[in-house]
Amino acid sequence: MKMLTATCALLLAVPATAMAQSDASTPGRELAELIFGSIEGNPEGTANIGEFVNFGQDIFVSMDYDDSGSVDTKEFTDWDFGFNFVAEDAGQNRAYETAQKILFAIWDHDADGQISRTEYHKSMVSDFRRADTNDDAFLTRDEFLSGYVINLAYRAAITGQ
Repeated sequence: MKMLTATCALLLAVPATAMAQSDASTPGRELAELIFGSIEGNPEGTANIGEFVNFGQDIFVSMDYDDSGSVDTKEFTDWDFGFNFVAEDAGQNRAYETAQKILFAIWDHDADGQISRTEYHKSMVSDFRRADTNDDAFLTRDEFLSGYVINLAYRAAITGQ
């Protein structure tokens, strides 16, 4: 329980750090923008919760390469959008790997070493709601970039902030 509490506290500290990140174009930010572009299906440039969760479910299926219905730590850390290459180029491999482990621990709600489909779905919904700062049930590009926990953790790890 102490480990989970410490992990949660550490992850909750990431948003303040990430908010300090500039809007300047960086490889991590550019990658996050590409990811958002592959989620949103509205001409207004927003993603609703259905699009977000469906995108996440597609990712879950691709992470679960042994088709067990859950994702273990290795599957989670092996699967990547490309942030690992950005972290490597920035010399921030260890920080990035730590961010991955923290995210896994938070999404593994029952701490059994596996993220089930249910845990993953709950995490996606919770992360969407946290990022949707104006509570309009849509994520804008800016909300996604500045509020989605994966972006916050990975980009903060990559920049070393």
